Amino acid sequence: MDRPDLSLLIAAHRLPDLVPRAVASVLSRAAGAAVEIVIASDDGTDYAPLLAADPRLRFSAVGPVATGAYAARNRALAVATGTHVMILDGDDALEGPPDAIARALRQARSAGAVVVPSVVRDPGGQALRHIPASGDDRLGFAQWRDAFASLHLIARRDLVQPFAPFRLIDDVIFDLRALAAMEGAAPVAQALAYRYQLRAGQATDVPWTRFDAEYARALGAIAQDGFGFGAHRDAAARVLRRWRAMNRAVGTSPGLGDYHRRVAARQGRGALQPAAPG
Repeated sequence: MDRPDLSLLIAAHRLPDLVPRAVASVLSRAAGAAVEIVIASDDGTDYAPLLAADPRLRFSAVGPVATGAYAARNRALAVATGTHVMILDGDDALEGPPDAIARALRQARSAGAVVVPSVVRDPGGQALRHIPASGDDRLGFAQWRDAFASLHLIARRDLVQPFAPFRLIDDVIFDLRALAAMEGAAPVAQALAYRYQLRAGQATDVPWTRFDAEYARALGAIAQDGFGFGAHRDAAARVLRRWRAMNRAVGTSPGLGDYHRRVAARQGRGALQPAAPG
């Protein structure tokens, strides 16, 4: 296969039943696009035998166990050959028509990157949130501040940096850094969507204090040396401070999907105070 237009990076940890669904969601939306899916095992499982043979599938070496999503994603990034890259969690999926990826790539080629909007779905498939909700055709740091959930970019390879060593917000840092490389804004994909699928036992189903600690560490790194955000360090810090404030406001002991329901309710009331710096 010639160099693909897009590499989808999947970190897989104890997801033998879900990774095939994530892969299928990509391949069924890849009409007219040259894609590759790079799977990095982080549980010692060889995922290749679990998937139908396809030249668009690539795998990092099997062996590392429980190194964290950021480390597995860096292994996938090292293997990836696409001119653009995007994160896809192994328990999530893409949504859209069969040519959704090709349409998003046309936007990305023109601009350098494109923001893929997210839809948060409960286990029954009901949409709890659409992000962004306003239908904006362009998204920058100011709008990202109110997302309160992962938004992923299809970004040109030279615009991205390696994943930072965080267990919970490495994807957030990765995409915000790419947004900074885009001078702070990118168009929004008009056909493709990222399905953030809630399920019991997912990696982010942890006490809110663990997120708080990672926000604090990232903010400290930004204050110290910019942490790869360059001229957009202050804008990135404002995003993380606001997300930290929401995490503190709703993160008591949320059940499955409660975080997103509470976020939606608070956004409707406009009831959120910024977090203290630090």
